[in-house]
Amino acid sequence: MPREKGVKGKESRARIKEAAAHEFANQGFYNTKVSTIITRAKLTQPAFYLYFSSKDAIFDELVNDFRSRLHTLIETIRLSSDVQKEELTERMLIAIETLFRFFAEDPNLTRIGLILAHDAEEFKEKIIALITENLRHEQQSGYFRSDLSMDIVAVCIFGMIERLIISHLLPKKSTPNMLAREVVNLMMTGMVDSLKMDEL
Repeated sequence: MPREKGVKGKESRARIKEAAAHEFANQGFYNTKVSTIITRAKLTQPAFYLYFSSKDAIFDELVNDFRSRLHTLIETIRLSSDVQKEELTERMLIAIETLFRFFAEDPNLTRIGLILAHDAEEFKEKIIALITENLRHEQQSGYFRSDLSMDIVAVCIFGMIERLIISHLLPKKSTPNMLAREVVNLMMTGMVDSLKMDEL
């Protein structure tokens, strides 16, 4: 019997977090009330306070969960030093698509953790620093040109990803795979049509 109660408790807590994520993402932090969260979760106010001390507490937990998972993901998609040259484009495609899939997995959490949190800009700087670290490691492995500044490249890559999340991914105009292919194609082959250039 205690085990059932524990399972129900986890389910209730998860329902509250899911409802809160929806409310925060669509109404903003200040317009969201505990009463609207519990109404969406179909639970009582005492149930909310059984798991969370305040609206701020559940918001912070949602943000921290999202960011912790993203941090781990970025560390895991770093290219290893044994990737063959002919595999590089495909491996980069997988890495970028993995990121887009993460952001598409829960649009509400993406809005909260990446856009709505009060320290969103500081967090983005940390993400850029992580991407820079990955790129420098990959540059040292000989995958990218040695004359490129990985600090600037990281800002460019994250800038593309961030804008595409807002303009195409969250509104569901494009899939993670479509966006990843556009980004990697631009990064690996550039914008210039070589055939047109040959004609000039």
